[in-house]
Amino acid sequence: MEEDFVDAPEDCTIKEVAPALIALHPLNKSVVVAVGPELRIFDLVANCPIACQDNKDGRSHVDSIRSICFHREGELFASAGDDKLVKIWNADSWHCTKTICSEKRVSAVCFSWDSQFLIFADKFGAVWVTTTINADNLNCKTDKAKPLLAHCCSIITGLEISPCGRLIATADRDFKIRVSIFPKNPLGGAHEIQSFCLGHRNFVSCISFLGGQADCKELLVSGGGDATVCLWNFMTGQLLDTLEIGAVVGLSSYTDKVDNRTSSAVTDLSVSSDGSVVAVAIERFYGVLLLSCSLQSRKLVLLEVESWFARKLHANKSSI
Repeated sequence: MEEDFVDAPEDCTIKEVAPALIALHPLNKSVVVAVGPELRIFDLVANCPIACQDNKDGRSHVDSIRSICFHREGELFASAGDDKLVKIWNADSWHCTKTICSEKRVSAVCFSWDSQFLIFADKFGAVWVTTTINADNLNCKTDKAKPLLAHCCSIITGLEISPCGRLIATADRDFKIRVSIFPKNPLGGAHEIQSFCLGHRNFVSCISFLGGQADCKELLVSGGGDATVCLWNFMTGQLLDTLEIGAVVGLSSYTDKVDNRTSSAVTDLSVSSDGSVVAVAIERFYGVLLLSCSLQSRKLVLLEVESWFARKLHANKSSI
């Protein structure tokens, strides 16, 4: 009797599904949604979709996009992800003006305040910087970035430039936030550390500065895997206030490995233009929490709970 054999599939691994990302143009001209390797752009003025054009091969990315952002004035847009490509787009024509090849998968991107530089972080803990100058003059659309700083093999989860443009904050999975001086010539590296913000009991998932360029408040807010939102003085690294988000929404907050309760990580947060309101998305909670940040007492207080699902948030700081 012949035995029947069933061939095992070549690849039994389940590929991680990247969360969808959304970014709104600072002047409400367009909205971009990243789903897997695709960029879906909708023109809010003309009320129609837009097709982005990459002069290299006609496609934007070939693997999941992990981070997207507009420059604060809306002239440029950046995207990066698991294909190790970082792309800079003209946000009017939606042509790719520059492609940077990263050595590792990219976890976060942001522009310098003056839009002259693009900063991105990889999953090996390194932060890189490159100019946003179009590479057309070099007859090449691909460029290499320069090392800016590093977190010693810890995955970078957050990357932000301060409203004054003179500082850069980076967060990682080893519970820490580093605030560094952003030099006038960042291509030479950022070697001067302003402070460390230490107080989370699990990985830091997201960070955001409060206030604008004219009224820098020396405040930074962060969310983490310990189901907390923390308020910091980023100049000194002092922890000003901690709000236990998990307890507020009735989900188990972070403990330690002795307890078997799972944490409800803060997945994203977004801050209003004046820094008075913080919107928070939390894992396993179908809604958004609105927090009030008192700039006088420097405390975080729950304002409202909006019941709808959100994993990523974006605030148009020009209109809030």
